Amino acid sequence: MAGGPNTSAGSTTGSGGGTAGSANTSDGGTAGSADTSDGAVNASGEAGSPEAGVGSLSFRCTDPTPNRTAPSAAWVNATGNLANMASECGNLGLVSANPCSAMIIAGVAKAGLWGTEDGGKTWSKLGSGAGSAVITNRISAVVYDPAHPGTFWESGIYNGGGVYKTTNNGATFEQLGNVTHTDSISVDFSDPERKTLLAGPHEATSKLFRSTDAGKTWTDIGKTLPASAGYCTATQVLSATNLLVGCVGGGVYRATDGNTWSSVGSKGVIPQPLLAGDGTIYWPGSQGGLHVSTDHGQHFAQVADGNVAPGVVGTVYPAELPDGRIVVIGKDHLQISSDKGATWKSIGEPLPYPGGGYNGARGPAYSAPTKTFYIWRWDCGNNVLPDAIMSAGFDYTKE
Repeated sequence: MAGGPNTSAGSTTGSGGGTAGSANTSDGGTAGSADTSDGAVNASGEAGSPEAGVGSLSFRCTDPTPNRTAPSAAWVNATGNLANMASECGNLGLVSANPCSAMIIAGVAKAGLWGTEDGGKTWSKLGSGAGSAVITNRISAVVYDPAHPGTFWESGIYNGGGVYKTTNNGATFEQLGNVTHTDSISVDFSDPERKTLLAGPHEATSKLFRSTDAGKTWTDIGKTLPASAGYCTATQVLSATNLLVGCVGGGVYRATDGNTWSSVGSKGVIPQPLLAGDGTIYWPGSQGGLHVSTDHGQHFAQVADGNVAPGVVGTVYPAELPDGRIVVIGKDHLQISSDKGATWKSIGEPLPYPGGGYNGARGPAYSAPTKTFYIWRWDCGNNVLPDAIMSAGFDYTKE
């Protein structure tokens, strides 16, 4: 698929709308340095001004965001040829929007990653190039590198490996080390060599894997996490000495040495956080709601409960618009906030299926180049649902 991101240093993410963090560089500059010269953009193509070393989402896209007309606000089926594809429980695990192109990625359990550039009318298999590792896991996160065009990481659970990387926009993938069954992957983008990674093992207590050699080898650094915290599967690397892990029961923990963990948030969270353009971290709650840190992960506070953002079995992600507003899945509409979650309002038309629960709507992912929201869902059947992916237009410049 054409059109990978050409960006500047430093982001960690997760979803299509997943998390991201960066320390910007100008074109041709050294990744990891702080530079917000012309061309620095956030995940959706607007100007950003991150602080070096603390993490924020800032991309430098090669092409300016096209001035497209947003599609209709009505929800339409974007599942295309993925509908009814053979799979397993958790069949359509994730939809992710590339920050710098019209490319949308979807992960199908056992069937790998698929990309579309026509809004979901047709999906093409990624990882089809010669010598590519075969991805069969149930996707859990996608992380785009804002300094290198076409580079992103994928994590997943159950089948196959736990972490994969591509440097050619998904034509081929390399499996990173021997970690498996991974709920999340995050990367230190303040380091130009991308050496430090965190991988959160699925449904595991007191276990967390760190790599300091770009994924070649992994070490368990989770032994000192309290067992009472429950499953600690969500990760966010802000720097090699600023690591965050989110636990389903115990909240968020922070380490500066990779060994000693201190609590920075008391309520449970699930993968994966959104690291926004201004450095704010938004972490979905394991019982619904949203938790926010405005001090680079030193403290988290709940800004929304399950009435605003209902809990979902599996992963759910907030999205950031180019103007900095945050969008989450509500019970029957998308919910938007312009004040870091202090207040929310409904936007768009009613969701085609309700948010929350076992097979409710997940997401959202927002494609700024196409001014389109995507939501998705899965069940425990052996085929992708006919309406697994839905899309709706939203012009962030007018609405």
